[in-house]
Amino acid sequence: MSKAHALLRAGFPYVTTLGMRRVTSYPMDLALGDEDQLFVVCRTEAGANIRRINWDDEDLGTITPPLLWPVCIVRGPDGNLTVSDEGAHTITTVTLEGELVRSWGEHGSAPGQLDRPSGLAFDPDGNLLVSDTANHRIQRFTPEGRHLGGWGSQGSEAGQLDMPWGLTIDEEGDIYVADWRNDRVQKFSPAGEPLMVLGRTGAGDGEFSRPAGVAVDAHGDVYVADRGNNRVQLFSPEGRYVQKFLGEATLSKIGRRYILANQKTLRLREMANLEPQRLLRTPASVRLDGEGHMYVPDLGSHRVQIYKKEAYVLEPNEIMPPLGAPTLLTT
Repeated sequence: MSKAHALLRAGFPYVTTLGMRRVTSYPMDLALGDEDQLFVVCRTEAGANIRRINWDDEDLGTITPPLLWPVCIVRGPDGNLTVSDEGAHTITTVTLEGELVRSWGEHGSAPGQLDRPSGLAFDPDGNLLVSDTANHRIQRFTPEGRHLGGWGSQGSEAGQLDMPWGLTIDEEGDIYVADWRNDRVQKFSPAGEPLMVLGRTGAGDGEFSRPAGVAVDAHGDVYVADRGNNRVQLFSPEGRYVQKFLGEATLSKIGRRYILANQKTLRLREMANLEPQRLLRTPASVRLDGEGHMYVPDLGSHRVQIYKKEAYVLEPNEIMPPLGAPTLLTT
């Protein structure tokens, strides 16, 4: 995909559901591996782990690095997995096989210290940006943990932050931050200068209740996991609301196998109102791949819902200039 002058948005259909409670319990986030593998960071009743699954919904095993309350997982330029831990105030890196590479972080509020780190993203230079949530700032580190700087202070003015959570970096190096307690998303330059604000508190289109994750695709579209409103919202590169995703889940393959082997669960499902079972419940993150797929860790339902974007890039000579009062009813 390429950043577009304009798009013909043909649809964004649901594709499939992966995982279930006994495998992807309380999925906070996921990272994409090779050969259709997913690494899902989970907070289970027994403790935190990283579950490996694939598009065939096979359970490929568990990685158990030293984690307390993990939030975010990203795959770095070296191919390893890096996880933020808000409980231990640390950043931990492991190989895809689960071997510990490094763990660093000191609890505090001084430059370079962390207090409940959450969102992670690698910048174009291979350095790591961290949402330092309880310090209301974004910090930049080398992958080994050497502090390189940062910005942010607590408040609600443009450029200020109140418990920033998920973050991402677009192809131009600009940074998008889910400003959790301000119920908005902010866009910053690579140097931390405020460029754009999306959203406000509410449940309407383009409004947020505790946004937890943010992602940007190659077209420049912005995706926000609107956790408190149980949905994902999609915005154009200019910040215009486009559509929302409320959930279309079907039973995953691994879920079907479990239920078919359990007569009581079969009966309960046969008697249930299935409409609510489709819906997202407190989605904690949103992730994208290079093929147009959107992955939503559906925290409250212990699964991952997947959709695929259908859109076509339009050149300036293929579409009229922007209209003052657009409506599809006139076409």
